[in-house]
Amino acid sequence: MARVIPSLQRLFFYLIITLVLTIGTLYVFHQFIAEPISLSKLIEQSVNIIIGLTAWLAAIVIIRHFKSYMAQRMGNQASTIVQYVMLALATLILTFGILSIIEVSATDLLTGAGIISITAGLVISTFVGSLLSGFLVFTNYQFKVGDDVIVNSIPGKVIEMSALVMRIRTDVGQITIPNSAIASGGVIITAVRKAMGLEESRLPYTLGDRVITSYMNEQGIIKEVTPYRTIVQLDSGKEITFLNNSVLSGAVPVAKITQNASQTREETAQS
Repeated sequence: MARVIPSLQRLFFYLIITLVLTIGTLYVFHQFIAEPISLSKLIEQSVNIIIGLTAWLAAIVIIRHFKSYMAQRMGNQASTIVQYVMLALATLILTFGILSIIEVSATDLLTGAGIISITAGLVISTFVGSLLSGFLVFTNYQFKVGDDVIVNSIPGKVIEMSALVMRIRTDVGQITIPNSAIASGGVIITAVRKAMGLEESRLPYTLGDRVITSYMNEQGIIKEVTPYRTIVQLDSGKEITFLNNSVLSGAVPVAKITQNASQTREETAQS
């Protein structure tokens, strides 16, 4: 927390400076330009909107620039949440500012019964729902860019996480998954933790063990074991790959070949 507060303070400081400069620019424009030369209302409103858009773009640049700075102090997930909250607030302030400049009542616009108001309400509710789903994914799921995951039994790697979607690269291509599908449980994503040691695994074998498989009852050597698959080098020269879940569930029987004590003593005596 001690490292998080200074990063947020710096972000808010630059945003406040941007706000103060914007208000100062608007004041100078009205007091020394618009009123003395009596600009038309349309031109005055246009300049006000341009100044507001410029301030909004500056705020966007500042927020995006501080994303990497905050990620070093509060983590990628928390910094992403802060980034999108600040972007949403900046956009909301810009929207109501423009409505105020063109003298349109935001309350009448949002509560009107017209088709445009209804459509805007649906769009806003969908967008806000997507943002909330992204917030739930960031806070409740311990995923980050670079993690190995399994998406509905398909192995892949997380390459991008945003407020709306998650992108995962698999052997067959890139998958883009809406955060709403993850939050609702429509798509099951399992994080593959590499920290799990082989001695803690429930598999009946480890790397280098000799096993017999149900594949034509052939024997072979365990060539590779990952958190989600096993590769067996068969004596016939073929390689066969099993999903660990299929081995644990018994769908693919794989048994480790061990020597009994008497056979071991006989081989020792012969040698």
